[in-house]
Parts: sequence; C-alpha cells; structure tokens
Amino acid sequence: MKFLAWFWIIIFIIPASVHATVYEWKDDQGVVNFTDNPDKIPAKYKKRVKKRSSTDTETTESVPVTTRQTTPPAEGQPVKEKEILYGGHNEDWWRSAFGKIREELKSIQDKLPEKKQDLEVARRKMAIYQYPQYRQAYYELKSEIEKDEARIGELNKQLESLDKDASRDAVPFDWRK
Repeated sequence: MKFLAWFWIIIFIIPASVHATVYEWKDDQGVVNFTDNPDKIPAKYKKRVKKRSSTDTETTESVPVTTRQTTPPAEGQPVKEKEILYGGHNEDWWRSAFGKIREELKSIQDKLPEKKQDLEVARRKMAIYQYPQYRQAYYELKSEIEKDEARIGELNKQLESLDKDASRDAVPFDWRK
C-alpha cells in the first residue's frame, strides 16, 4: 500500500510542482530555437520571443524579454563579447594546442621517408667501403630516425590526451582542427 502512495506522489505531485520557463524564437533561416536562459537570446530576436512554461500546453503570447544590463564601454572602446571557455580555455588556446602538436607531427613525418632513404644509402656505403666514417654516419642517422619515431609516438599520445580533454570539456569539433 505504501508503494502505491509513493508511486502516485512521484507520478503526479512532483512533476506538477516543477515549473520552468522556456523561451522560443525563430531565426532568419526559419529554425526554431529554445533556451531557458533569456541572456542567451540574440538581441535581434528578442522581439520575436515566445515565452513558454512547463505547465503550458500552448505557446503563450509574444513577450519581449529583458536581460540584465551591462555597462556600456567607454567612448572609443570596442565592445567585447564574453568569451566562451571550455575547460578554462578559449577557442584560440584550443586551436593553438591542437595546431602546435599537429604541425610538429607533420613536420617530422614529412622528413622521415627522406631520412630512411638516406639511411639505406649510408648502409650500402658502410657495407661496400667499410670506412669508419660511413659506419659512424649510418649509426648517427639510425639514431636520429629512432628519436624521430619516438617523438612521433609521444606527439600521438599528446594529441590523444588533448582530444580526450577536449571531449570531456565538450569543446566543439571545429576548434580541434
């Protein structure tokens, strides 16, 4: 019996007590937009906003929405929009972080085939002539290639880690390019 009482409370009383206001507007392309925060409504659409309540079944009349006022900038000062931060960083930071890693990775990967060809030439010279300077050049080049391959592995791990962080912080995909 107690179960039925709780069931009816959960089904009918709790949802009836929840009240939320949703704002709806249609943009220039005809797309219907919704938000529960009037500050997120673009200024040019504020006159077209329809206010909805979670208890309403139909849209209420168009209601002009007011948002909190910010002090205007001093004369001659550019108007700054509030930056959106993901994980404490703005768009420029995310683009730069991904860009630096990818740039270094591409640079190393582009040079690697040429170094491997040079290594093969050095190996042939070392085998044919057997001079110490050819052996030394071969081993130096081989060591350099191994370092490059290790660095590629590190950069791939950094890129993967940064991508995980970006996913966790819901960074837009176009910022990750």
